[in-house]
Amino acid sequence: MAEKTSALHAIYVIDGVQEEYTPAQLLDAVTEPEGRHPLAAPPEARAVDETLDPVLRGQEPDPARTDAYLEEVCAARKLVPAAAADVYTRVRVASALIDALWRTGRFRLGDLRLDATWRWNETPVGARAAFYDSVRAAADYVDALGLKFSGYRYSRTAGASELVLRTRIARDADEEDYGFVSEPFRSEHPMLGSRRACPATLAPDPQSWVVYIPFDTSDFRLGGSLLSQTLGLGAGPCPQITDADYFMDCYEVVRELVEDGILLSGATVGEGGLLRTVRQMAADGVGLSVDVADVMRSYQEQDVLRILFGEVPGAVIQIHDADFDYLDAELLLQDVAFFPLGHPVPGSGEVRVKASAKSGIQTILESLMQNAEGED
Repeated sequence: MAEKTSALHAIYVIDGVQEEYTPAQLLDAVTEPEGRHPLAAPPEARAVDETLDPVLRGQEPDPARTDAYLEEVCAARKLVPAAAADVYTRVRVASALIDALWRTGRFRLGDLRLDATWRWNETPVGARAAFYDSVRAAADYVDALGLKFSGYRYSRTAGASELVLRTRIARDADEEDYGFVSEPFRSEHPMLGSRRACPATLAPDPQSWVVYIPFDTSDFRLGGSLLSQTLGLGAGPCPQITDADYFMDCYEVVRELVEDGILLSGATVGEGGLLRTVRQMAADGVGLSVDVADVMRSYQEQDVLRILFGEVPGAVIQIHDADFDYLDAELLLQDVAFFPLGHPVPGSGEVRVKASAKSGIQTILESLMQNAEGED
């Protein structure tokens, strides 16, 4: 189709500089042979555009309005931030892969492939430049993760631009075709089921722990976030989602927890940030008092809203109190950081935020001592 061919195979000139590769060439380099879009003749179409500068926010959001912000973020739909399409794309890729964590089956990260569809509105100034940035970010991040696309598509839309990603198991192929995947991140005869292996909502166990695991080492920033979009605060600095090696370590250890049946519940942290995820997990009337003091101390962050709404990909999991030592040992072995958020509150359904003076370690020790005192 002409419009698809034009968008994928056009020569892009952005801010007066001609890009070396077309979007199709960038994607074909990290796509299985069956899903590639090679062009026999040299590309002729040109896409000329300019990047949009981030709009700096005029005012800082107010931590006292956290509950109101949460309601707005939960009701909103994320739009592609034209000035941060690359960050948007990396969060999308990471979230799609983390979503697969919760499914039944037997697989490792290296067994997965992504099927990508760009639906793009080309009309606004900066839209074509944003599409190119999105494609480049997707290709670079997927390559850094040691993965590939199973296929990709492009379609023009008059509505909001978006990137839709689906995960699947890699096609059967010769060993040499998969030589880019290291053995620890692959499995023999992998299978990805369609059902969830653990619930997405909190179990009503007041002794259990709710734990947050960021899948990237980036600092928390609100630029390009759903909160910034909802409040019209502009872009500002964005989190830099680039630590693929750390993502792989986090992924493997959490996947083992899922397959071992350790998790009472689990959910993906992506668009909307940590607080939106926790709110969605509390949908069945089980509340939570979210203590982010340890996260703030670890990242030396003074703004609680950055921790709550910054879109650093990750996971929130719930485990039995008796499994905490096992979780601690597994994450320590992989050198993965985790942060206890608190205990569920059955019958509440409310999510409250606090930053306690006590460290998480101190809270855990006190909980263990209380449990020990109750034993015979």
